[in-house]
Amino acid sequence: MPSYICLHQQEHHLGNYSIVPLRYEDRFLIMKWRNEQIYHLRQAHPLTEDDQQRYFDNVVSKLYDNPKPDQILFSYLENGTCIGYGGLVHINWIDNNAEISFIMDTSLEVEHFSEHWSNYLTMLKSVAFDDLGLHKIYTYAFDLRPHLYTMLETNGFTREATLKEHCFFNGVYKDVLIHSLWNDLYDVIDYVDCTPEQHREILALRNRDDVRVWMVNPEVIPEENHFKFVESLRGNANRLYFAVYKNGSLLGTYNLTNEGDGIWERGIIANPSTQGSGQTEKWERQILGGLSQYNIKAVSAKVKQDNLRSIKYHEKLGYKVRERDNEYIYYKLEL
Repeated sequence: MPSYICLHQQEHHLGNYSIVPLRYEDRFLIMKWRNEQIYHLRQAHPLTEDDQQRYFDNVVSKLYDNPKPDQILFSYLENGTCIGYGGLVHINWIDNNAEISFIMDTSLEVEHFSEHWSNYLTMLKSVAFDDLGLHKIYTYAFDLRPHLYTMLETNGFTREATLKEHCFFNGVYKDVLIHSLWNDLYDVIDYVDCTPEQHREILALRNRDDVRVWMVNPEVIPEENHFKFVESLRGNANRLYFAVYKNGSLLGTYNLTNEGDGIWERGIIANPSTQGSGQTEKWERQILGGLSQYNIKAVSAKVKQDNLRSIKYHEKLGYKVRERDNEYIYYKLEL
């Protein structure tokens, strides 16, 4: 399999899905999808096999060894089978931004459009922000697919601009919409490195009535017990506790306990003041993207059966139901 010298991490995985450097074997599948979906692509005419072969031989083959290529392309796989492709294109290495490109198997568009776009974006954001350190990524789309914009905005993108009547399509001038996402990393601090003032703030959040109601242990924790617990974490290789801040504001806490076999049970507390903003999803995805350094292969979680908001949240992040009982749903997320 080829590899990009500009990337530290070649493959990214999310459950059964992954992106890998664009594979030569997928070239004619990609050609087929592009020709089927030519209506929304900047492609003047249907591609032939000769066109596609020349493109891979003369363009794609030169990307891998270029330290600053103008595009980085991936095959999007489900259990090793290519079901889409895309990447970062029109990369501007001076201003640190790039356009997002992605198409999927045409047969998946109607029923699985948002699912695959969301999976793909989660992994591509790690490439763009964590590996390449880009400042901004964006989409440039003809105003033909309203469901695309809803999906982008659900994944944290902002509609930055509308270029009025910018393209000529089927005899009509159409708008072009630009959605953007900026490298908005959060400060993830190890519990043991927090100041006493931060720990009092963390404890106050944990002890809020509207937080405890959804917790496995809803009891109020005394300050003395909290600080003893923090001390117990020092040198404990089977526990990870983090506090998440942005611009000095506490957004939540995240803890992991080793269950064995590479599976760690996760607990999360989100500041209710950020409810509905999408912030929690963003910072949990950031944390999940960095767990490979701890040799964590999967994360488990349990959610109360009546916590409908949390159930929806876990499903959106890709957690899969392992089992249920009368009180809880037990989830697992493969990393």
